[in-house]
Amino acid sequence: MSPSINSSSIDSPSIDSPGTNPSPISPSHPNSEVNSNNEYDDKSWCVSLEGKEDPMSMSLARKWMIVILISSLSVNVTCISSAWSLASDNIMEHFGISHEVSVLGISLFIWGMGSGGVFLSPISEFHGRRIVYVSGLALMIAFQLLTAFCDNIGGMLFGRLASGIFGASFMSVASGTFSDLFDKEHMQYPIMLYGVSPFLGPSLGPLIAGFVNSHIDFRWTFYIMVIWSGALLALLIVIVPETYQPVLLHWKAKRLRKETGDSRYYAPIERYKGSLFESIVLSSKRPILLLVRDPMMLVLCFYTGFCLAIVYMFFVAIPYIFKTVYDFNLSQQGMSFLGLMVGMLIACIGTPKLVQINYEKLVRKNNGKAKPEFRFLALMAGVFFVPIGLFILAWTTYRKVHWIAPIIGSSIFGFATVLVFNGIFAYTVEAYRLYTASAMAANSFVRSLMSGVFPLFGLQMYEHMGVHWASTFLALLGCLLIPVPFLFYRYGEKLRSLSPYAWS
Repeated sequence: MSPSINSSSIDSPSIDSPGTNPSPISPSHPNSEVNSNNEYDDKSWCVSLEGKEDPMSMSLARKWMIVILISSLSVNVTCISSAWSLASDNIMEHFGISHEVSVLGISLFIWGMGSGGVFLSPISEFHGRRIVYVSGLALMIAFQLLTAFCDNIGGMLFGRLASGIFGASFMSVASGTFSDLFDKEHMQYPIMLYGVSPFLGPSLGPLIAGFVNSHIDFRWTFYIMVIWSGALLALLIVIVPETYQPVLLHWKAKRLRKETGDSRYYAPIERYKGSLFESIVLSSKRPILLLVRDPMMLVLCFYTGFCLAIVYMFFVAIPYIFKTVYDFNLSQQGMSFLGLMVGMLIACIGTPKLVQINYEKLVRKNNGKAKPEFRFLALMAGVFFVPIGLFILAWTTYRKVHWIAPIIGSSIFGFATVLVFNGIFAYTVEAYRLYTASAMAANSFVRSLMSGVFPLFGLQMYEHMGVHWASTFLALLGCLLIPVPFLFYRYGEKLRSLSPYAWS
């Protein structure tokens, strides 16, 4: 999975900075009416954050502790999403169920993550980031316990769905926390670290599950995840404070009214009428409209969905490939995901600087004028590596060929996936400035939908087409998509001018 952006905090006009005059429009509810109460007429009573009250004034060490912890939680959530894969055979044997039913343990978790952010993001704007993190993680752990201890497959699957919904808090709200702590000039570094986590986690899950299911009861797959999540929850409670300024201002105004007995103190967020329900409806409606009314957005969302769906299909396909062709045991099947993980890490760490250098060259050639289409550079490279990696995986999977060859193919595909994501996300942020978060939410919805569907037919496809032609089929689909970034690079400016949402 990948990180998404809080859907209301960017789409709508922001709450005024502390100490400035409040704007007439609510950050969470663009159609809300301004409270006409006379006590709000004198703007000198609007509170502001001063000194250590402002999250921006935290020490750099404290800020990075928060970034590292939230990124670790993102690894934890995405790792849980994929850990089911190598426990699947034992689950099937224990409950006497089919592969199709068992693989729902992966699909339901992913669908939960895709939908959970729609509800959790608006809550963070009413009640703050911290309560979403703490309550979301606590509820995720509670439903993990259901998965770990329930002796009914229906209960286990429900636990997976609910765990995914509440685990989405770290995918939907995290970027908002970073914007609370860092200014624009320094945001790239925490985002870079956080950007690694959604790619690292899914590859780590099968690695852990492979060793667990080779030596002890399959339920320890989930016990370990509960213990890990519980330890992170304890750290979260101790380390991460509330950072959302509108809520901090609300708390300060409330405290001052109580301490002084003067009801004229107020925070900007208190000036507006509106409900949490309205905010949830708004945050879920606009991403759908983007997909329906902006074909370019739909195509880009499909491409990221295609790549991530193959990653999640690998959770059922790679164990089958290496078991069938190389007679790998469970722990060895888990180790076979190291290639995917290494390729993703190399791309996350090694390519952003190179892409930025070439982006700046294009800007200079364009008389210093930047265009969103310049952000397609990473995507333009990635679209070639996607089919290359899949072709290598397809046609090196023979007993007479060393097993490292298909693992190298999966590594190249992992490398390409990160390039595709980085290129599309960078373009989305620039091309859909006013509706960035809704565009990212639309992307997350399509990615989650496709990633949950592909594992449902992945094993059957590899069994019936064979390991060579199944991977080749995916590679050929990748080849068909190669022209996309080049067409958008050339005609993107015209397409943006026709879009009701893009920044022309």
